[in-house]
Amino acid sequence: MILLQNNGSWISFSGRMHPVLVHLPIGILVAAILLILLSQRPRWQRFQTAVPLLLLLACLSAVTSCITGYFLSKDGGYAENLLDTHFYLGISVAVSSGLFWICWRLLRRKPWLLILSGISMLLLITITGHYGGSLTHGDNYLSAAMPAALSRFASQPAKAAAPDYKDISDARIYEDLIQPVLNTRCVSCHSQQKLKGGLQLESLALMRKGGENGPVLKDSLPEESEIYKRILLQEEDEHRMPPKGKPSLSPAETELLHWWIANGAPADKKVKDIPKNVRVQAVLAAMQPAKTLDQLETVPASEVAAASESAIAALTAKGLKVLPVGANSHYLSVSAFTAGAFGDKDIQLLLPLKAQLIWLDLSGTQISDQSLETLGQLQQLTRLTLRGTPVKGDKLQQLSHCKQLMYLNLSETAVTDAAVVSLKQNKKLQQLYVNKTKVSAASVQQLATAITGLKIDTGGYRLPVLASDTIAYHKQMN
Repeated sequence: MILLQNNGSWISFSGRMHPVLVHLPIGILVAAILLILLSQRPRWQRFQTAVPLLLLLACLSAVTSCITGYFLSKDGGYAENLLDTHFYLGISVAVSSGLFWICWRLLRRKPWLLILSGISMLLLITITGHYGGSLTHGDNYLSAAMPAALSRFASQPAKAAAPDYKDISDARIYEDLIQPVLNTRCVSCHSQQKLKGGLQLESLALMRKGGENGPVLKDSLPEESEIYKRILLQEEDEHRMPPKGKPSLSPAETELLHWWIANGAPADKKVKDIPKNVRVQAVLAAMQPAKTLDQLETVPASEVAAASESAIAALTAKGLKVLPVGANSHYLSVSAFTAGAFGDKDIQLLLPLKAQLIWLDLSGTQISDQSLETLGQLQQLTRLTLRGTPVKGDKLQQLSHCKQLMYLNLSETAVTDAAVVSLKQNKKLQQLYVNKTKVSAASVQQLATAITGLKIDTGGYRLPVLASDTIAYHKQMN
């Protein structure tokens, strides 16, 4: 991310005109070749008179582009082999266009040779432009955008391997978190193919080596590290990295980079090995890999037969949503989100699905304690939500038959201490929500003691009010 410092000179200024001038010979040559092809038809033969002038202008502009390209190469920061290939191809375009202009009168008498020469020029221009794009945008600039039909014929860079960790705390900080950011945002300009400022960021060793202006990384001092300082500059600043026009690091990526450098830029530590502030914890939480269906504790490991279509149809007719919990799974999730009228008289409709039903959300429905006995027969249930229902909990002990129950939401109901304590038979219960209920702190403590690892949310949490706040937030956990 180090740019060459330049005090200004005519050579440097001329070199930086190359990206502008290089398009002139391309456009002129394409126009000349197009006129050559059109002039082969009798009605367009008059266009032949413009071809010599176009070829002369193409030759002169190509020579000018080669000169400015040479000046630009003196700024450094480019892979020599790629630069040489592009440079000599550019000279070939200039020489070929000059020869084409000189031999125009001879070739005009042989249309097939004229057309063949034009097609050869187009191919030469295309190849030269490809190498030029590779110099500025990376060696896979063209191939990366190829459609599937063409990509099979082009060499593609190896795809990043999927994370080999299931928990973000086990991620390797540099390999799994930092290097992917550098690969995405920085390596296109700081690699062996394009060596801006003499800096390579393809490995930690190369990063520590630094570039033409010295090291870019100072362990434990992110504000003194060029690799971090440059990403904080204003977009208009010529030293900002990535430069204007290229995607910037996101706030989360910036926070990760700061955290890594502040902790000594370790090469072999995992997330769990170094301290984390609140901001980094939030970033890491968002990076936690999503669990696949077979990793979810609330989905049984064994498979089950498909449910009856008529039983599903009966629930759907009542307004309930019946969906599989995942692809290729017969286990079901039932939600009454749009079925507020669903009540005790309808609860029996769930029983035909008792082998497949594992997630049940009856929030806001009319079911009462009368339905708890039926719910107790759904012995595969792992998640049950009764939030905002008339349930008082008089028969909550019926849920003790649901031996697989891990999640239970009783928020905004009239359940009492005695009802909640009766849940101590549900030994697999991991999460219980009782905010906006009549449950006391003593009962919560008693139940937490009876079931190891149980987390009970009673709600009512408030965020601290800061002097700069203009809005007060009240958080209820559901």
